[in-house]
Amino acid sequence: RLGVLHVGQRIEEQADFEKIYKNAWADNANACAKQYAGTGALKTDYTRQRTQWGLIMDGWNSLIRYYKNNFSDGFRQDAIDLFLGNYSVDEVEHASPLHVKKDWKFLALPIIMVVAFSMCIICLLMAGDTWTETLAYVLFWGSASFGTFAIILYNGKDFVDAPKLVQKEKMD
Repeated sequence: RLGVLHVGQRIEEQADFEKIYKNAWADNANACAKQYAGTGALKTDYTRQRTQWGLIMDGWNSLIRYYKNNFSDGFRQDAIDLFLGNYSVDEVEHASPLHVKKDWKFLALPIIMVVAFSMCIICLLMAGDTWTETLAYVLFWGSASFGTFAIILYNGKDFVDAPKLVQKEKMD
């Protein structure tokens, strides 16, 4: 319709145009995905040329998306809701719904878990004088790591960065 190809021509027959078209398509997908999900699009290398590195990057982007979606993306949904008009600001209410005071556990528990897990790995890699000493250290740091992880899981909803601009009718 745009006159790029003649009637009966196929895009596969135009190698240069196909490459430019697929790259533009993948670049557009990346731009849209970065705005919406915070990472590049998945499988853009499939559009270009599938590689092992692209497969690894898809896994990495999936992990980053999981983290962002659960722990740091509530503000993004709030911005979208404000922009689309899904949330209307109540002029009578003076307190901001965006200001939520965080408890000490939001910073302390993840730090304790990471330190305990790191110490467990270090104790495994740098064995002590005896196997019982190494086992004691690994059990201590492993249980500390597992314990803090269990506490975080138990309080999981508190750690999730949920959108704060939720209409009261939608909460019911």
